[in-house]
Amino acid sequence: MKGAIFFDIDTQYDFMHNNGKFYVKDAEDIIPNLGAITQFALINNIPVFASIDNNGFKKEHGEWNQLKIPETRLYNAAIVPNKKLTDEKIKQLKKENKLLIEKHEHNAFSNPNLRLILNGTKKAYVYGVATDYCVKEVVLELRSMKIETYVIRDAIKPVSKKTENKQLALFRKKGAKFLTTQQLLSKKEL
Repeated sequence: MKGAIFFDIDTQYDFMHNNGKFYVKDAEDIIPNLGAITQFALINNIPVFASIDNNGFKKEHGEWNQLKIPETRLYNAAIVPNKKLTDEKIKQLKKENKLLIEKHEHNAFSNPNLRLILNGTKKAYVYGVATDYCVKEVVLELRSMKIETYVIRDAIKPVSKKTENKQLALFRKKGAKFLTTQQLLSKKEL
């Protein structure tokens, strides 16, 4: 399995733009960073796992990717459906560099295949929305798997600014580390 992955959490139109159904306040502010991170990953052939919250959403043109903002779309990505897959299919998905992970809850790990696909991953760089819900769930799960976890501080947004510092303190307590987008993009080794 891959040593390091980028984990894009729910960078979907309905969360990221103020006319979206589940808008996260000020999420537009991080879009340039999300785009830079995604382009960096694609150019450098770094695996990107992107959760897609399909609770209350319909696929557009038969494609989950269309729900994502253009800056974070992963063309020709493999879909990880939110149903138990065969061991053979898991093996195939572990070889992919771009995955769209379907989920019906805040936690991307509600997808029964994600832990198996991540098995062997050493590091994860996490970004997206919302800090106090979906991002939190992924960070805590990654840490429970003993995966070295980096949160890209200027590429996340919370639903509630009031509890943001509490969530970040929890991440730190669980062993997550923090980087800025610029620090990530200038790293010599991931």
